Amino acid sequence: SPEEKNVVTSAPREQRTVRPSEGSPTRQASAVKPAEVPEKPRWYHEEQAELAVEKAGVAKRPAFRVIGVLSDRYALLEGEEGLVLFEPRAGKARIFFERLLGEGEGIDSQGLLVPVLLEMEVRDLDLLMRHREYFDQAGFSLESFGGQTLSVSSAPSFLAGGDIRRALIDLVDLIVERDGETRVHRLAYEGFAAEVAKVAARRDGWGMSSVPGLLDELFACGLPYCDPSGKPTLIQISFQELDRKFGKG
Repeated sequence: SPEEKNVVTSAPREQRTVRPSEGSPTRQASAVKPAEVPEKPRWYHEEQAELAVEKAGVAKRPAFRVIGVLSDRYALLEGEEGLVLFEPRAGKARIFFERLLGEGEGIDSQGLLVPVLLEMEVRDLDLLMRHREYFDQAGFSLESFGGQTLSVSSAPSFLAGGDIRRALIDLVDLIVERDGETRVHRLAYEGFAAEVAKVAARRDGWGMSSVPGLLDELFACGLPYCDPSGKPTLIQISFQELDRKFGKG
């Protein structure tokens, strides 16, 4: 009819549920899931046995067996790896040296019944007085007696009365040699202590029965294997070397 118009009506659209394809993100209108917080690592405490640690600066004393004395110069020791020759005077020099450098130990001093009076050169007397604290620690008690005379009221116990002058002159010569050099105070005293230790070791005797105690004292030192001048105190000849010299395979 004329009232009718060409109206095109579309069929109702089919409603479809769209499913996400695999791997595509899913949108949710609801609350977003909070991000996962990584779990903190858990630390477990395990008791561990203490390790045996040697005292710093002190060498472990080897297991030596004293087997003899060679020409009153060396002690013969049997060690775990061979024959060991011990030079006791070098060992004593190391012991005396570290006593002098230690705190409050020093070398044993002996008071003299009658003070020894020594006539000194002006330069030598001045040096002795300026370094008097060195001599005090080494066992000497020195006082100026007026003019160029020096009074010695005590001396190291290893010195006999006739050796005091000679020992002091030797030490003065050492100080004179080092006094003009640009050395720190500590190094100057170490040189002095090394000379005193050498004199002490020459004067102090030893025997086979004293070797074990001497070794104990030596290995309580910081550097037991050399004297203050760097010379060895002990020398080892291994079993392998002995076998080789005797032609053993």
